[in-house]
Amino acid sequence: MFIFFYSYAAHFINFNIQSSCEGLPLVYCRSRGLTRAFYQIINVRFQAALALNPYSIKIFLFFLIQLFARISINKVLNINNFNRMLTIDSTVSILFFAFAFYNLIII
Repeated sequence: MFIFFYSYAAHFINFNIQSSCEGLPLVYCRSRGLTRAFYQIINVRFQAALALNPYSIKIFLFFLIQLFARISINKVLNINNFNRMLTIDSTVSILFFAFAFYNLIII
């Protein structure tokens, strides 16, 4: 939940956190503009978010779906299905992470 709060609040409050990507082309720093893009997504401005960072929507969806997955899993988790839920959750989360962050990980 912190990523969503920070993305929204950073637009109004200057946290004085400098990006190490400032001035570098997107080829060298693929995460440039993610905070600003997340703010645009929160305000339902998807075109502006894509202009800031073309990978922002996939990454934002990863965090959003993981938030709802954590809440949902805690509701249905009990001792009888713990190992099965842990295996399914870990596998799906790893695959979804690879999909969402693929462009940031691959050099």
